[in-house]
Amino acid sequence: MISPSFVVAAITLVLKARLVVPAADAPSISPGMVLIEGDRILSVGSALAVPAGAIVLDLGDVTLLPGLIDAHSHLSLDVLAGNEAEQVRAPETELVLRAARHAARDLESGVTTMRVLSEPRFIDVTYRKFFNQGELPAPFVQIATSAIAASNGHGVTSVRADGADEVRKTTRVNLKAGADWIKLYVTGGVATPGTDPRTSFYTREEIRAAVEEADRASRPVAAHAYGGPGVDDAIEAGVESIEHGLYLTDSQFEAMAAKGIFLGATLGVFLHEPGPAEDPRWSPEIREKFLEARRAAVDSLSRARRAGVRVVFGTDAAHGALAEEAVHASKAGMSAREILKALTQDAAELMRLGGEIGTLAPGKRADLVAFEGNPLEDVEALSRVRFVMKAGRAYRDDRMR
Repeated sequence: MISPSFVVAAITLVLKARLVVPAADAPSISPGMVLIEGDRILSVGSALAVPAGAIVLDLGDVTLLPGLIDAHSHLSLDVLAGNEAEQVRAPETELVLRAARHAARDLESGVTTMRVLSEPRFIDVTYRKFFNQGELPAPFVQIATSAIAASNGHGVTSVRADGADEVRKTTRVNLKAGADWIKLYVTGGVATPGTDPRTSFYTREEIRAAVEEADRASRPVAAHAYGGPGVDDAIEAGVESIEHGLYLTDSQFEAMAAKGIFLGATLGVFLHEPGPAEDPRWSPEIREKFLEARRAAVDSLSRARRAGVRVVFGTDAAHGALAEEAVHASKAGMSAREILKALTQDAAELMRLGGEIGTLAPGKRADLVAFEGNPLEDVEALSRVRFVMKAGRAYRDDRMR
């Protein structure tokens, strides 16, 4: 069980580590130090002066990095727990408690920020307040409230809206509820019976209606889209990210790159074995779609990279498993440094938080994670978490165990 090891109000901290990596594209510092006051970083360097009265934490033979960012999750769901349609039927109190349990697991795994791309019945509005104020052990979250889907479309965490006017109204309802993102289920999905992931359930006009309303409120739009003509419509409408994107053509990836649209890759949910493809709690139809997605996942990411698409990674609903995304990404030819950049700086930029998180720099939020080994040389080191700090508060410190 995680519990904060201290509260940092008006306390100056000094973290020492064998190696500090301020940013994925910056030189490493060895030995390294990070000075923190309250929830902010004061300075990063090698032989910094220790202020009088500061608390010094020598983390030892570890690599200290910016906190990791899971760019696609659903905290109330667990893809390894069977049929998601059955999971969302639970009472709201159970869903919120389940989300809190999963969030604690994600934080302990080194995830200090998360983009939650829809939950049932607006439960994310409730838990965001407690998570972001530090009242519960959880990553900082951005939320999408309820995703918007066509009546015959994909999505167990969605509300249904048909026609441009209804989509526009539903977008406004989500914005009023406090959505940081608008999530659209543009195509079918793997986990919904009777829907083809390449079939579009929204017209270009319906997608554009959501984007226009979101733009008016300075909110971005994430489009669940596996492939097919719906991807073209989402790109043309100006969404911020395409989620999953397993069956995109090379020309679609090139169009994304030209417009600066991110790919939200979710490899582990398909490549984890045993996973949903082997789980008898899912129907044969769903298991076959998971197998098809597994066959496409690595090649899809490789082609996205060749086209110049910026990629971020999410676990979808497999909690504490972001390190597995890194291992799968390496199979697609990404270097360790590219993967780390995707998990930190690029994800921060996608979430419009580049001035707050993603690198270790003066003035940024003190979100840091220490690993045994060096993730810049071996991405599997991302699974060997030894210390986690969010906003200047330590939530995991293996030296105390």
